[in-house]
Amino acid sequence: MKKAESTASAGQVLVPPVLIALVLTLLFMMVGALAVNAGKLNAGWIPHAALASVAAGAFFCAFLAACRAGRSRFLWGLLGGAVLFALLLLTSFLWVGEPIRLGRVLLCGGIALAFSCVGSLAGASCRRGKHRRK
Repeated sequence: MKKAESTASAGQVLVPPVLIALVLTLLFMMVGALAVNAGKLNAGWIPHAALASVAAGAFFCAFLAACRAGRSRFLWGLLGGAVLFALLLLTSFLWVGEPIRLGRVLLCGGIALAFSCVGSLAGASCRRGKHRRK
């Protein structure tokens, strides 16, 4: 590692992407709920829309985390997607109305992992601007 190159801490790499992706995921879910409420989306498509929202959030989280990381970008992206999934899982435990089904949790985790891999690969390939000293 060069002397001029600084390493970012875990908080600097993970916190902003996870928060942005959490907000995006919840916004996507809200749009899906509004579409169901307006009658534009059949109620049978709710599980698919929820999975698509989690997949989009995991992709963006991994992409942003991988772009922000200095080294091991792929792993930082995967970790970002895992943290986002853990936050969504903890939030689902707070929901009182529905029982939690293990199969659904595993499916959602697998989708989040798969899209985190894709987002990490895309984020790891983005080039960072070179800072030149004058």
